[in-house]
Amino acid sequence: MSPTTVEQLEIDPPLPRPAGAERLHPLIGAVEENINRSILLLASGDPGSAPDFARWLDDKGLPGEDDLDDPEQESVMIDKYKGRQEDAKALRRTLDQQNASINDSQVAAFSTSNDTYQNIMSIVSELRADLADTPAPTKGEDGVYRLPRGEEFALLRALLNAVDRVHDEVDNAANTINTHARQIDGSVPTVPAGYRTNGGGVTPVSAAFQASPSQASYKITNPDDPVGSTLELARSQLGLTEGSGNRVNAPYNINDAWCASFASWVWDQAGYDVDWTNKNYVPAIWNDAIGMGLNRDSVTQAQPGDLIVFDWEGDGTPDHIGIVESVNGGTISTIEGNTSNGNGPDGVLRKERAINTGNIVGVVKPPPTGSDVRV
Repeated sequence: MSPTTVEQLEIDPPLPRPAGAERLHPLIGAVEENINRSILLLASGDPGSAPDFARWLDDKGLPGEDDLDDPEQESVMIDKYKGRQEDAKALRRTLDQQNASINDSQVAAFSTSNDTYQNIMSIVSELRADLADTPAPTKGEDGVYRLPRGEEFALLRALLNAVDRVHDEVDNAANTINTHARQIDGSVPTVPAGYRTNGGGVTPVSAAFQASPSQASYKITNPDDPVGSTLELARSQLGLTEGSGNRVNAPYNINDAWCASFASWVWDQAGYDVDWTNKNYVPAIWNDAIGMGLNRDSVTQAQPGDLIVFDWEGDGTPDHIGIVESVNGGTISTIEGNTSNGNGPDGVLRKERAINTGNIVGVVKPPPTGSDVRV
């Protein structure tokens, strides 16, 4: 079995949309695109960046797979999903756009994790059967044909269980691939100062940006739990969006690109009082971090609360920064300011970044707690 195109890999035909369960149709579409994205990322060798549907549900305040064991909540759960139809449609559109960015050349050499692909196809077949076997709707007193609550709830259970199982399959594949990569010398490189990651190796940072002596210093103003405070503060800003002219209604507004200002503000409020030479400029922060010995030796050492630095242009000059929320196998989950998901204004969002992406310049660890001022 060796599918070689995007079209061959995606779910085909589309999942059934049972009559009488129209208010779950947007969710079915979102689940379908989520599974498609997981398959395509698996086939392109980057399963670690597959979307986490459970996190999306949680962000929207929707009950997930773990909540399905309480049948008394059937009506409440169905009504919650009904109220989130537009969100589900928006998620499907976003995933569809992201899926379209993966082309045939990226999956042509598909061979790794074929067992995982077959397992996912089995899950899809089971889900398809569950949807197809839904009984015909009955006419209610209001004259509308719909499914009984119990049948709708059974569909919801089947959808969430399927997407949860697919996520587990892809997560296991990502961990396996990452483990194999770690066993290959240099496959996940250590990134010394003056270099950046580039796929399986490292390349020198261009002359456009080289670390130089820094006058920055730091001190700890919250010795209790600055990492916990960092994550709490970053999460508190999720959902904020900017207006015209990069303006944000927040203390880190600078009427300009504000990813660095956001990250600096979070650290400062959490208890890391770092006197960056320019807290609003990513190259300055990265340069200062190297000068103070705060850059980690390798991206694989990233920890929650760290700053993570990116180079989108590939020109050797850092141009974006975020905050590490968690690390899972080959994926780093971040909270970033001045970013987007491809639609709508920029804002503070959660992102999933593969560790082995060539865009990561490096990771900045927080100053050690209990430290004195260091120059």
